[in-house]
Amino acid sequence: MTEIADGMQATVSEIYPEAPDLRGLLGGASERELAAMQAFDWVTVGIYAFGLPPTKTLSGTPESSAHRALKEWAASNGDALNAPSGSTGVTERWFPSGDESDAAFIGESESLIVEVRPAGAETHELQQALFTLVKMRAVRSAELSLDGRTDDVRVTLVVEQDPGPAIHQLAEALRVTVYVR
Repeated sequence: MTEIADGMQATVSEIYPEAPDLRGLLGGASERELAAMQAFDWVTVGIYAFGLPPTKTLSGTPESSAHRALKEWAASNGDALNAPSGSTGVTERWFPSGDESDAAFIGESESLIVEVRPAGAETHELQQALFTLVKMRAVRSAELSLDGRTDDVRVTLVVEQDPGPAIHQLAEALRVTVYVR
């Protein structure tokens, strides 16, 4: 177990030489928890911890300031999105499939996963977001099933302009809520 923690600390120190030694915080973690942490995208976490927004998304494409602002709005407005009670919104929730949601609210017995598309998003971008949400809903359900849980997992696409009837119909068929901000 200490081998994993040492490896994680070495990686963090290599990227962030001034980073504190975090191994003491990992002492109570199980091997499964350490393995999950090791697979986590700590570079992105570090970037945000130091207040430096990334210039590119994980896919390598630039993230617009409008997209960033909308996902921060989503993570901060759980009431508007009908988030699980008692949950706190976060941006960029990582999934074991390698996907990241724009925002997420994880409650005691339910989750809300959110993707956002700012004004001007093309129809194919909206369709892609809907199917990405379907995938993340399935992955979150699978995550929960590993612990024998069957929590409700809801998904919402937040947009800044009405996407039109075709997207609404597709969203309804896929059981995705569309929220027009």
